[in-house]
Amino acid sequence: MEASLGPRTYNIMEVGLDALVILTLAHGGAKPKDKAITSCLNFCRGHYSGEGGLNLKGSGKLTVYTAATLIMALDALYNPGHEAKNKLKKDRYGNVIPPKPTKCKYPSSIRKWIQELVSFIINNQVKGSGGWRYPGNPLAAPDAETDLSNTQYALLALDAAARCGIKAPPETWRNAAEHVLREQDKDGLDTPIWIENEAWEPGLDKPARFTAVGETLARPWTYLPADTELPTGSMTAAGVTCLAMCKEHLWLQKKLDPALRGRIDKGLISGMAWLGDNFSVEENPTPGGASQWHYYYLYGLERAGLKVGTRWFGKHDWYREGGEHLLGAQEKNGGWKEPDGTVRPADATESKITQTCFAILFLKRTTRKPIIPMMPPVTGGGGGAPSDGR
Repeated sequence: MEASLGPRTYNIMEVGLDALVILTLAHGGAKPKDKAITSCLNFCRGHYSGEGGLNLKGSGKLTVYTAATLIMALDALYNPGHEAKNKLKKDRYGNVIPPKPTKCKYPSSIRKWIQELVSFIINNQVKGSGGWRYPGNPLAAPDAETDLSNTQYALLALDAAARCGIKAPPETWRNAAEHVLREQDKDGLDTPIWIENEAWEPGLDKPARFTAVGETLARPWTYLPADTELPTGSMTAAGVTCLAMCKEHLWLQKKLDPALRGRIDKGLISGMAWLGDNFSVEENPTPGGASQWHYYYLYGLERAGLKVGTRWFGKHDWYREGGEHLLGAQEKNGGWKEPDGTVRPADATESKITQTCFAILFLKRTTRKPIIPMMPPVTGGGGGAPSDGR
């Protein structure tokens, strides 16, 4: 990744991009001693100087994206197993008991690195808001304290670290949940809540494959707070993913009260309804605006689908449709190309390497599933999460 820059130049996102490559290679089976991994790791280590920032004179400080992607990459590389090893237990009412974190065998230096990065993310959660932005560098836009993309990456990193017992306190998750709920659009179009009909069989017209079990407002998210931009599929997928993670970790820490769970479930249902109504794998849906960040959106669909535990957004099989599109768009060299410039010039964050990483991460379904599905309950049966006291 560092070869993409000219001599004596530095992009403050570059360590994060190298971490994205490590994350992708690790999920493809690469090991810590593989040549490509050691090259990227050495670059990241050489530019990292602890929680205080990056080891470069006047080059900017550590960003949320960089810290988060490093955590995800290190966890995938040194703790490749996705699922909890311990058998789930239930109480006398049939509710799943939150399990203890899985014991991980990080090398001591890697564990220390992850702990520093987790501390950085927790300490940089915006007070009074609950979200994250790019602290301490020129990428912090003056019109917002937070953005949903970095909030998503922060929570994905805390989620990864928590698997091995490096946990953020419950107030971090609670404040993040309140932030994401607050930033979801308050209004939307009425749309049916669809579930797959268990009686449906291939080749039969009746019964129909999908059944409507109620209605909800289809409510999306935008990149910046206060509706300063148009809603997008990528940010709505991010909102759904964030709520699902907050719900899971508050439950795991036995701090998810019924009122907050109800609000989270309502937000999940309405966000998923918007994704179903505006579903596309050909572009990042942006009603009324120009589509951007296409493959980032597809990777966002993968995260949302797996974190909630659903095969469907509306009547769309997100993985089948997304997978077919990506396989058809793969170039002869095995990668995926950057944007064609019809909307705006591509930059380092949408290079061919980045697009290829997003495509592979989608196709391999790399996002860790929660202990039990975070799917909100819906009326009419089917599709709901177990009654487990979350």
